[in-house]
Amino acid sequence: MIFDWQVTQEEREQEGKPSLKSRRIILQIDPGSFNPDGLKAYGIELIAETEDGYIIGASADLELSELQEKIKKFINEKHGGNTVAQIWEIIDGQKKPELILSPNLYTELYENWIPIKEEQIYTVDVGVACVGTEIKLPNYPKRQPNDTNDSFVKKVNDWIQKRELTEEEWEEISWERQDEFEELIKFYKGNIIKGFQDEGGELGTVRLPDSFSCRIQITGKGLKDLVENFPYIFEISEPDQFFEMLNQEKLPVYSTPIFKLEPPESNAPKVCVIDSGIQEMHSLLKVAIDSQNSTCWVPGETGRTPDYVKNGGHGTRVAGALLYPRKIPLSGKEKAICWIQNARVLDADCYLPVQVFPPQLLEDIIEFYYDLTSTRIFNHSITGQAPCLTRYMSAWASTIDNLTWQKDILVIVAAGNLPRVPHSKKPVTRLSIREHYSANRLYPDYLLEDSCRIANPAQSFQALTVGSIASNSYNSPPYSSIAQKDQPSAFSCSGLGIWNTIKPEVVEYGGDLVKDEGTPPNITSSKDVCPELVRSTLYGGPAVAADNIGTSFAAPKVSHIAARLAAELPSESCLLYRALIVQSARWPEWAMADHVNKLHVLRQIGYGLPNVDRALGNSPNRITLMTTGERRIVAKQAHVYQVKLPEQLRSQGESLEILLEVTLSYKAQPRRTRRNRRKYLSTWLDWDCSKKGEDPERFLERILKEYDAPEDAEKGDKGFQWTLGKRSKNHGKIEGVSRSAGTLQKDWTVVNSFELTEAFSIAVVGHEGWNNDPEANVPYSLVVSFEAIQADIPIYTPFVEAQVELEIQPLVEIQSTVGS
Repeated sequence: MIFDWQVTQEEREQEGKPSLKSRRIILQIDPGSFNPDGLKAYGIELIAETEDGYIIGASADLELSELQEKIKKFINEKHGGNTVAQIWEIIDGQKKPELILSPNLYTELYENWIPIKEEQIYTVDVGVACVGTEIKLPNYPKRQPNDTNDSFVKKVNDWIQKRELTEEEWEEISWERQDEFEELIKFYKGNIIKGFQDEGGELGTVRLPDSFSCRIQITGKGLKDLVENFPYIFEISEPDQFFEMLNQEKLPVYSTPIFKLEPPESNAPKVCVIDSGIQEMHSLLKVAIDSQNSTCWVPGETGRTPDYVKNGGHGTRVAGALLYPRKIPLSGKEKAICWIQNARVLDADCYLPVQVFPPQLLEDIIEFYYDLTSTRIFNHSITGQAPCLTRYMSAWASTIDNLTWQKDILVIVAAGNLPRVPHSKKPVTRLSIREHYSANRLYPDYLLEDSCRIANPAQSFQALTVGSIASNSYNSPPYSSIAQKDQPSAFSCSGLGIWNTIKPEVVEYGGDLVKDEGTPPNITSSKDVCPELVRSTLYGGPAVAADNIGTSFAAPKVSHIAARLAAELPSESCLLYRALIVQSARWPEWAMADHVNKLHVLRQIGYGLPNVDRALGNSPNRITLMTTGERRIVAKQAHVYQVKLPEQLRSQGESLEILLEVTLSYKAQPRRTRRNRRKYLSTWLDWDCSKKGEDPERFLERILKEYDAPEDAEKGDKGFQWTLGKRSKNHGKIEGVSRSAGTLQKDWTVVNSFELTEAFSIAVVGHEGWNNDPEANVPYSLVVSFEAIQADIPIYTPFVEAQVELEIQPLVEIQSTVGS
């Protein structure tokens, strides 16, 4: 391999190609014991972790001296050679392009046995790692018994200096790699697509702490060189194409309502609709539009903000669903709940132009509106055609995560749609509903297929992802609705998300489809299963109609709840809004039946349908307690809370059932080259609570000493039977999923009141992710609800009277890193 590298270098020099400072190397390792972060001891930079125990590395030492030395030590049974035995195979970096290319591109460029067309222009999205051999920041020094105060302070100061140097080195590496990358693609007469910023001359890249991503155009010859030789690339994928089920069929027309919308309060929340534009002068929308801040981000169409999509528009319908989430009033008047801001990004055909790199576009839009008008809620009803990839978090999704980390924002994203019938532009990985029926996969089982997985960027850890359920059932032979009322829509994409996160988290009414009795059936629309939406009249037609469906129109109905929360709690964080929305969500009645597979329910509709009244307030039989203001926590630390339970509640014995719900919402800084949530996030959190009959002191002791009670916990310490549990096996009612997988962690259970002690305790615990700075902290919001199942039993007032200071231990440090 070393000889081949040397030959390749000589050939590159002879051909005048840009020289490469490093070479790619692929290692197959023992995934159970080898620590990828230890590669720097071999003089190898960790570029990415991949599936099946493969690691992509880069070595500037073409002799691989350090690696060879450790192999010799192992052979000679010398000290320092043992860990090299955990490396099972050493592979030339050119040999496994499938570890870098997306499945579709690998199939197109390699598996089809068709040589890459050297002069053909390819447009691809590229991810480049920029960490260097300092994969991890230096560890905080441990105080030794012989350390004086002065000597330990010196150690800490040295650590701070090393850390700052490491971060500066990362920045330098990033710019060096970008120059090296650009030099290579320019050699092949390629370019980085700069999208909307083209005229300003800015480089069209988005950055995370460990990488940069961009969209490029390059010849097939250049693409092959990048795939096989540029050592720092960890992903190359085809651009996402936006897909929307625009209805071409004529459905019955509605008359224009005489209802009058009144302007929102001047200080009402602002919601930015990132879509195809809005018909801003529409009678049902115009007074709520922040027209002076409308923008167009379609290249070459600056200033053109109307919704040019035919057959009623798209962004106009989204804006209408945000203002009118259930029915559009026919008469009377009502004040708008928020200001709507129009950010047009889709062209007249409802597509994202290929010159636009979605991560950079999103970054530009969110920074523009957040800085200019302090906008915090963004409705993003735009997804790719294909199922999201699960190898890495995409640049699009990780940009949402990074922007959410940097700013107090909430991005509400559609889950994506399945096409009704095969589409000429549909990727092979996304089968249509008709194709599923042709293969004898029936509803709702086909929704669990990989081809029905949520679309990019719905897998984003810190966005709130919204799927769709049917608002009505329909049966008029030979046609009937595919879904029944409150069941997942026939077109709605399902989870789980990347790294088994619960996606979509919530659902709303986005409509359904109808089918006849054919084999396979014909699939079409009916007004009886379509949501009522505001419609653009730019090309004629009615102002209101039930003539379209999609998760695109479910997402803004959740944005409506977020806007209501922002109006009610203007000084609170978006993390709290996200927590309250999920806390308010419930599964419909059909999902609670004993014969229904609960894991399937979770994958299809997440935590269920949110309820604006539950999100906004309490009721006589329900009380919600929440953290307010900014709460931040570091790794190896716990925040412990206590809820006092009223005596009269606990004294009613077995006759009183209490629904207990807990939601933790947090955010952390992402790193895109890592392949599990604990390394993707700078710090990760989870929560634990007191067990049956466990008093607060004992709970606190357990959290400090063990975090999890052992299997032989003392009698009386039996845990509540949570629906999900902290682990995916043997911890909740639903096997194969864990509440702790994402940054939004809800769980619920029904308990008998006599099982509760005088106080219910809950702890939020921090764990180290990729950031090992002991001062690195992340914000969170915690929400706990108690509800008497018997609606006529009042518990709100007794709970309020029983409460004292909620937080009993503001900062409780855990002495060792807790388990997974």
